[in-house]
Amino acid sequence: MMTYWHGLMVSACVLLAACGGSDNTTTDTQQSTGTLSVAISDSPMTGVTAVGLQLGELVMTDGNGIEHRYALGEMNFNLMNYQGADSITVVNGLPLSEGQYQNVYMTVIQGDGNNGCYVEDGQGRHALQVQDGKLPLMNFNISANHQYSYTLEVGLYMGLDRDYDYNYNLSYDYSWSVDNLYMGHLIGEMDPQWIADCETTYAALAPVGGEFTHLAYLYPDTVTSLSQMADVYDAPATGMVAPIAVAPLKQDDDGNWYFGLGYLPEATYRIGYTCLGHLDYPASDDITDGPFVIFADAGAVTIDGGPSGGQATIHVCGMGNGGHHGG
Repeated sequence: MMTYWHGLMVSACVLLAACGGSDNTTTDTQQSTGTLSVAISDSPMTGVTAVGLQLGELVMTDGNGIEHRYALGEMNFNLMNYQGADSITVVNGLPLSEGQYQNVYMTVIQGDGNNGCYVEDGQGRHALQVQDGKLPLMNFNISANHQYSYTLEVGLYMGLDRDYDYNYNLSYDYSWSVDNLYMGHLIGEMDPQWIADCETTYAALAPVGGEFTHLAYLYPDTVTSLSQMADVYDAPATGMVAPIAVAPLKQDDDGNWYFGLGYLPEATYRIGYTCLGHLDYPASDDITDGPFVIFADAGAVTIDGGPSGGQATIHVCGMGNGGHHGG
């Protein structure tokens, strides 16, 4: 869901201008140009050890309705290596003529179990199919002599699903992209008393093995109370709002609980906490028709990107954990 600690753009980049550029158009060198860079990050995920993405092309349509396609060299990487504020640069300084660009996306090489995108979990390596074979990006404008950087945040926790044959599907409906100048990262300190109280209150709902799944849910600012916080089901009951992103809680070496969400658009959000993440299934309304609950309302938080984007915001949930952020 939507993760996140400032500006660690890994320089494993593809220089598209050196890869042949568009396959059906040619940049007019007489026109004024700006440059485009694109990175990919992911929101935290549990239960899998690797999510392999293999990219095909960057595709966009300009203001004249002309489609441009740029080869990405079948670049491949493990998305799990780029969580929180970490990201991998996949497009670096691509020259583009000034103007508006829309219907922007990156194609992927669909997985078949041996090649293309894949997921590794405790049962081995499995094929990964991405919705429509692409990862959409936001529309953007290019001005002459300006540099533009965008990041695609892939929401694995809400978007990644496994079928009965142990193959995986990734929905891009839970991913988003941001202009790096107008985004920030969120670090949450979780109250250990909330952890203890939730596990005690719902001891009868503990999963096999007794290990609860502690999650932080991020909601838009239209949510003002616990009663409005829905689960990840995409058709919540009347008066309830589905989360924008979900992040698993982690513990540092001293047992302090925290979470992170990166590349969030500047805005005000609200946070909910639960220990019953193992009971939240995306295909059903588990908060209305099942035993799932959001245990606590952690209040509102405003994400400010700072003067150049990527600023980290610390949010204390309940009494916090004494200032520990997993570092």
